[in-house]
Amino acid sequence: MKKALFLGLAAITFASAPLAERLGHVGGSLLLVAMGVLLAWAASESANAMAAGFGAIGAFGGSVLGTVSPAIGAAVLTALVYAERTSRVRESGARVIHVGGALLGGALAGTVSAAYATAHLEVRAVAIVVAAVLVLLPLLIEADDPTAHALEAWSRDLSAVAPIATADVLRRGAELRRTAGDAPLERDAARRVSQTWRSLLRLAEARGRLQRNAPSADDKDTTKAAVVEMLDHRISEHVAALTRAYTAVDTVHAATVGLDDAALRGVDTVGESLEEASQALVEVREGVTKP
Repeated sequence: MKKALFLGLAAITFASAPLAERLGHVGGSLLLVAMGVLLAWAASESANAMAAGFGAIGAFGGSVLGTVSPAIGAAVLTALVYAERTSRVRESGARVIHVGGALLGGALAGTVSAAYATAHLEVRAVAIVVAAVLVLLPLLIEADDPTAHALEAWSRDLSAVAPIATADVLRRGAELRRTAGDAPLERDAARRVSQTWRSLLRLAEARGRLQRNAPSADDKDTTKAAVVEMLDHRISEHVAALTRAYTAVDTVHAATVGLDDAALRGVDTVGESLEEASQALVEVREGVTKP
């Protein structure tokens, strides 16, 4: 669904490029910047400021360089649209491939779109769809979920100051998000789980900021110590509650699959029918061959 949204926005972006030229410098720039921001948000799978900034810069740079070379302009736009997602690719080698795929896909898309800019409407539409598909190349590289990436980042920040248990709890929360984020939840349960994840992120951010001035063993500021202890406890509770929820969902799903024996009963019925048919044929044959 998210890839389909990005595909649609990419197609609209390439289709609106000629329109931007007719709207003048101000109107055309605003249109391109808006499409760049929307594309960056779709690639990031979240409406965050970092993605919006890169999307706006990519739209500006792509429009300027596009006057020199459509391939270079589209490559710059695509690479910057994916910049926030690139930062969430965990392995350095995969990150390089992600950037290369964005540059290559964008260059090819810009070339195809420019080559058929004055073609008939049907041919132009096909070229736009092909260009939109080409910019999907970086999505073939797995990237961390935004929530998992943020929890992992706060975990590293806490571990850098002192080896505390909360850092391990946040790391477990990030791993839980990666492995169980697509669990089949009902609508009401999914809404509550989503709220819990957001609450956990706020707690992790607050704990990370306090860590810069966290009370040490000889610190007399008992208020800070109490707040830190409360945050640590709440973070542990959130991760434990999410773990229980996903475990319960997986258990129910496994039990449902295990109890669903309709296919087994169907195969047994077919087997019994075939056996009865075979036996009947044998009996008929024996009756015919008797002297």
